Amino acid sequence: MFCICKAHSKDFADIAHIHCKSWHDAYLGLLPKSYINNQNNLSEKTKMWQEVITHPDVIIWIAYDANHKSLGFIGYFTKNNSYEITTLYVLSEYHGLGIGSKLMKRSLQAILSFNINANFYLWVLEDNASAIHFYKKFGFVYDGEKSEEHYKDIQIVDIKMIKKNEDLPYSRL
Repeated sequence: MFCICKAHSKDFADIAHIHCKSWHDAYLGLLPKSYINNQNNLSEKTKMWQEVITHPDVIIWIAYDANHKSLGFIGYFTKNNSYEITTLYVLSEYHGLGIGSKLMKRSLQAILSFNINANFYLWVLEDNASAIHFYKKFGFVYDGEKSEEHYKDIQIVDIKMIKKNEDLPYSRL
């Protein structure tokens, strides 16, 4: 049993922990280990989330179990009617329980309840087939835009996936 609620400023350390651990687990095997180690520092993520969580254009929902243990979270950056999903992570030991789906559904419904004209987008690692499959279940599609980063002799490519509000009837959530 778990619940989803809007995150508060006091949740920054839990979010940073989930982000660091889940980011490592999600990209191990998809990105070079040295890249993961260089980009994934708990102290830096804690500092980042302490600042980001209070930003007025950031919306975060967090999943807790019955003992109030943080299991996962989803974060959005908002600008006008555009909502970028910047993060969606669930601790690996809780994968397969529907937590990511519930976070996605709850956050999309909440945003649409106060902004029916909302458009959603995200960036996902091109090689992350499981994440792409997950987002497709919610109607996200690749829009043709890519972002490339070079690390040593490796090219890291993110693709942009979009979902317009007309693609999101409440009945499909």
